[in-house]
Amino acid sequence: MSPDAVRALAAQLHAARRAAVWATVGDRVPANPDEAYAVQAEIVRLSGEKVRGWKVTALKPADQSAYGGERPVAGPLLAGAVYAAPTELALSHFLAPILECEFAFLLGRDLPARAAPYTLDEVADAVAAMVPAFEIADGRVPSQAPGALRLADSMGNGAFVYGAPLRDWRSFDRAGTVSLSLDGVFVGEGSGGRILGDPLKAVQALANAQPLSSPLLAGQIVTTGSATMPLRVDKPCLAMADFGPLGMISLRLTA
Repeated sequence: MSPDAVRALAAQLHAARRAAVWATVGDRVPANPDEAYAVQAEIVRLSGEKVRGWKVTALKPADQSAYGGERPVAGPLLAGAVYAAPTELALSHFLAPILECEFAFLLGRDLPARAAPYTLDEVADAVAAMVPAFEIADGRVPSQAPGALRLADSMGNGAFVYGAPLRDWRSFDRAGTVSLSLDGVFVGEGSGGRILGDPLKAVQALANAQPLSSPLLAGQIVTTGSATMPLRVDKPCLAMADFGPLGMISLRLTA
């Protein structure tokens, strides 16, 4: 993509997110993760917001070709879409919101791009805490859009809601279960084991998939993908997720 095309696509996606409307992108479509990350970086600049974290996906080689590359990919979590639980969000701010329960990690140290791959122990040493979380996935382009376009669109992040960080996280079973209820009715259960058998491996995969649209920095949260079946939410409700020893979080979705 030319610099002008990058700027034009970023402006369209940024405006669509602010207005909660579908983006009209025409033929301005990234061909690979590098072009998508250039668009992400421009969206961050236009927003004037900090990158509070990352959502990682395409952890398995079979999924990576959909994004035009051969590595895991990630979308930035912008500060204006990151909330501490408990919180309340309006469904009118989203287009087609999907609720996911996720195991996330708070970085206590930077993980700069480097030639030598990070080991799992090195990544663990850079993690300050483990965090229970909801992600509301919500893209400004259709789910069937090319992968690199969805990646440019902040990898379809709508909002991120985090619970209290567990500092003594190494004693926690990272493959443990999480149960989700809506308005007090149980709707599903998942496990951190769905994420490569250990969600910390998703952080390692991301650290080794750099460069991204900006660096992995201390204080950012890396969320590792849905541990429960993604759930479309189309009416107001109170969502509660019980992560066992990791804690419980709640989110009220209003009209």
